Amino acid sequence: MWIRRLAFAALDFFLPRLCVFCHEAVAGEAPAAVCFKCESRLQWIRSPLCPSCGRLFPVREGSDHLCGSCQKEPPPFVRARAAVVYEEEGPSGSAIKSLKYGRRLDMLPVMHHWLNSAPCRELAEEADLIAPVPLHPRRLQQRGFNQALLLAQAYTPAIVARELLVRVRYTPPQTTLKSPRERQENVKGAFGVPRPELVRGKRVLLVDDVYTTGATVKECARALRRAGAREVSIITVARVSFE
Repeated sequence: MWIRRLAFAALDFFLPRLCVFCHEAVAGEAPAAVCFKCESRLQWIRSPLCPSCGRLFPVREGSDHLCGSCQKEPPPFVRARAAVVYEEEGPSGSAIKSLKYGRRLDMLPVMHHWLNSAPCRELAEEADLIAPVPLHPRRLQQRGFNQALLLAQAYTPAIVARELLVRVRYTPPQTTLKSPRERQENVKGAFGVPRPELVRGKRVLLVDDVYTTGATVKECARALRRAGAREVSIITVARVSFE
């Protein structure tokens, strides 16, 4: 242990790590390149929440219970969990936008650290297969990478089935649509499973960056269930809080 601490101290002296958000020096023993101040701005997803869709409740007391939406219409997945609350101007929003639109791959280790929080790691360990939410080939060519695939690699040594699920129809970005109904219609029938025999009877974990209305991951889950998946769970780095 003392050798490890000495090595970290030497690295800090000669080549200090800088916070990916504010560029202040980060202690060598920090699990990711985020300073204490920026880390403290994160709102981690914790109970009480909906055990089905993972929705946070505005009153931060009491136990987990099904939200009204899941009682009215149970989702096609078993559980959805996120690591942190999505905040447009906070570290979570900055990390996701910087990776997706700014090609900031230095954000990946930070988000991998978030994805390995206990509730998310638990779902990953229970899965038979881990798959990213896919991009349409046209958008993949424009962006150059699928951020969901890169995020899914947080769960090493698990094998990520990158082509388990595919987009069969090009759709406008969900961010351009405002209402949940528009988002739902936009992705309806947009996903397919090329080889159903690979998912039949399996517990599949889908990975994406943000859970907003859940329209995309719900449609992905429906495609996997139609192909014979035993159950589908969802993990995202962040989740929008509407309360």
